[in-house]
Amino acid sequence: MAKLGSNLLDDLTIKAAKPSDKPNPLRDGGGLYLLVNGNGSKYFQLRATLHGKRKLIQLGVYPKITLADARAMARDMLSQIKTNVDPVLLRKKTKLGKAIDADNTFQKVASDWLLIKGRSLAKSSHKKIQQTFNANVFGMIGKYPIKDVDNVMVRNCLLVMQKRGSLELMEQTRSWIKAVFDFAFADGLLLENPIPVKDIRLEVAVSKGYPHLKSLADAGTFLRNLAKYRGSFEVATCTYLCLHLAQRPTELRDAKWVEFDLDNSLWTLPLERSKTRKRMAKAHTIVLSRQVIARLRELQVYSGHSEYLFPSRVKDKALSEATIRKCFRAVFTKYHTVPHGCRHFFITQTNESLLFNRDVIEVAVSHGDKDRVRATYNFATYEDERRRLFQWWSDQLEGAKETGNS
Repeated sequence: MAKLGSNLLDDLTIKAAKPSDKPNPLRDGGGLYLLVNGNGSKYFQLRATLHGKRKLIQLGVYPKITLADARAMARDMLSQIKTNVDPVLLRKKTKLGKAIDADNTFQKVASDWLLIKGRSLAKSSHKKIQQTFNANVFGMIGKYPIKDVDNVMVRNCLLVMQKRGSLELMEQTRSWIKAVFDFAFADGLLLENPIPVKDIRLEVAVSKGYPHLKSLADAGTFLRNLAKYRGSFEVATCTYLCLHLAQRPTELRDAKWVEFDLDNSLWTLPLERSKTRKRMAKAHTIVLSRQVIARLRELQVYSGHSEYLFPSRVKDKALSEATIRKCFRAVFTKYHTVPHGCRHFFITQTNESLLFNRDVIEVAVSHGDKDRVRATYNFATYEDERRRLFQWWSDQLEGAKETGNS
């Protein structure tokens, strides 16, 4: 007696089914069929109606797909069809989504973000982020689809940095990672950013600023020792100008002769090289004191043939940060100082003098105004005031140097 209703098939029936001249569909129930082809191959099919049209859905080959698997797949698809969802289209979208997820690893998305950020970031900042990600992040979470990376995984990366005491860099890295997730969210790769505003399991770095000179007397010692420096004149001059100009060391090291107008005592820093270019309407100008002009004219004898003021031995490159830091260590051993600390020293000394307006000092070191509304309308460059400021500063430094010689 023939079986009635659903579940008409079983494994014995399927195995016993013989091929014929034409494909032979064996009905199981609920629209599920096993198609026996003339070559003996057997395929499960689901026959259903969607949007008033007959639809034939291939489920897979038997016995790779078992009868139980085929029935489960058929039930799921019929449930989808009842809600007017096309299971074939859904399956394609799911497969495509998995492929997209597999391609969009954290490292891939972070690299895309870095590529775009390269348009606005200073080269040194861009390089720092890339190197930090390579050294601390990609090895731990880079290979995972970004949608699968959560805050705990990110925290585990950061805890390694915390353990070795790199708290400031750890905090920076966390903000960069958070920015990568914001980028992925904007591209529709995530439903939300999994990185919270704060993570109380991570330590908070206490900002100490850059190690810097503590007094004009120490600056005098520094300059006297620098005059006896046995390294190259280019390195000594870059170190000298770090103290006199108080500009960002990277911007100074990469300076090119074409940026300087010695006759008018001006250095014009191109917007594309300025760290604060996003908040600038035009290029930053640095006024040059008499002492700085004299030193630059001496430097022209050594590097005037080069594009850079401070060319490296490596072709088409400027001196490295490590080279200048090494010079700082060599000429001043009383305590630790670094090139960037010259800015802190300059700002402290000029503010404590009470001779100059704070706005003049901030413009002199190219600090962006934290008051965005005020910054929008304040285009003052204070060039005359800055000329007096930088000449006063060079005179102070040279006076401190000479005082120790007496």
